[in-house]
Parts: sequence; C-alpha cells; structure tokens
Amino acid sequence: MLVLLDSNIFISALLSYSGPSAAIYNAWLDDRFELVTCQQQIDEIRLACRNPRFIGRLQPHLVGKMLNSLYAATVWPGPIPHKFDAADPTDSFLLNLAAAAEAHYLVTGDKRSQILALKKVGATSILTPREFCEQVLHV
Repeated sequence: MLVLLDSNIFISALLSYSGPSAAIYNAWLDDRFELVTCQQQIDEIRLACRNPRFIGRLQPHLVGKMLNSLYAATVWPGPIPHKFDAADPTDSFLLNLAAAAEAHYLVTGDKRSQILALKKVGATSILTPREFCEQVLHV
C-alpha cells in the first residue's frame, strides 16, 4: 500500500508523540505501508521545522532523524506531472504527486486547504489522519 502524507502529518508527529499523526508516522517506520514523497516536500518539511513558532518545541535530533528517514521512502524522481490544481497553490504538488505515483491514500490534517473536500484525486482516496488510523491502520 502506497501512501502520501501531507507535510503537516510529519510536523504534528514531531510536536506530539501521541495522536493520529504520531501513530501514522510510527506505522510507516514499522513498515506497515510504503511512503511516497518528493524533494519539494522534504524541503518544505525542513523549512517548516525552522519556523520560529517551532523553535524550542521540536527536538533537532528528531527532526534530522525524520528528514533522513524520508530519503529512505520512495522519493519521486524528477518533475511531477501537473494535472490538478488545489485551492492553495502550495498544495497542488500533493494532488499531482498522489495521482502520478498512484498512491492508495493521501492523508492530510489541513482542514483549511479544501483538499479533504475532494475525497479523491485520480484513484487516490483522501483521508484525515483519524480516518486513516481507523479505516486503514485499525488503531
């Protein structure tokens, strides 16, 4: 099963060691699903972790461990084909990567982005972290 996690899932997992985002991150580390990502997302996570509102709240060694682990995931090679546009242009790459990689699921906790309202992009189902935990991971 191939899964694309929105960057907010990773940040949430670093901020709280319990809850759906942490459960999803740990399930990936335990090889319960295959993760797809891209360099753009890895850069986005790296930049978000440097945001002043997270300084002192994120442990640098855990951020580094996460970023290194992401390179062990399926990293999309090269440009991502552009077929879909999100209401927030910075989220368009998620829709396009999910479709291009033929991911089974796209998981996002961003309720403002309107991605969740789509429910699907191509053959990819779009779920909240809680839905993914309940429906897919059964936790």
